[in-house]
Amino acid sequence: MSRKKTGYPVKREMNLFYKPDKTTKPATAALYVLFVLVLILGLSKITVYDLWVETNQAEQQRDLAAQRLAAVMAELEGYDEVLDQYYQYAATEEEQANIDRMEVLALLDKAMGRTGEMASISISGDVVQLQFSGVTLAETAQIVKRLEESDLVAGTTVNTAATTESEGALVQANVRIQLQRKTPEGEEGDAQ
Repeated sequence: MSRKKTGYPVKREMNLFYKPDKTTKPATAALYVLFVLVLILGLSKITVYDLWVETNQAEQQRDLAAQRLAAVMAELEGYDEVLDQYYQYAATEEEQANIDRMEVLALLDKAMGRTGEMASISISGDVVQLQFSGVTLAETAQIVKRLEESDLVAGTTVNTAATTESEGALVQANVRIQLQRKTPEGEEGDAQ
C-alpha cells in the first residue's frame, strides 16, 4: 500500500459571490427600533402603568373612605343636642348614690304585708320616714324586725307608737329607717 502523496489543494477558481450586509437596511433598523420599543413598553408597564393603577385604586379607596366619613359626620351632626338631652335625663352622681326607690318600696311592702295601712312614706337620701296605722304594738314590732333583717336597712327607730285605747288596740306608728347599699358578702355597708 503505497500512499501517494497528494499535493496541496489549489484554488483554481475565484468565487465572486458576495453576500451584502443587510444589517444596515431599513427593515433591520426597524426591527432594532421595534425591539427597543418593546423593551421600553415592558419596562414602562412595570414602572409606570402598574404604579398608576395602584394610585388610582388608592384614590378610589380614599374617596370611598371620605364618603363614609362624611356620612358618619352627618349622623353625628346633632351629637351635642343628644348629649345635652342625655345629661338632662341621666342620673347625676348624687342620684346614682341613692338606693333604688323601687327596692325600698318593695321592702316596705314586703315588711308590712297585709297588716296595717301605710299612711305616708317619705324618702330623702338614705332616710325613710314611714307612717302606718291599723296594727297592734306586737305587729309593729314584727314589722320593724322584718325591716331590720333586710340588707338595705342599716337601722330603724320607732319614733312614736301610740294608742289611746287599751292593750291590744290598734296604734299609729312613725318609723325612721336608715338605709345602706347592698354589699357583697364580707364587706360592711356604708351606713350614715
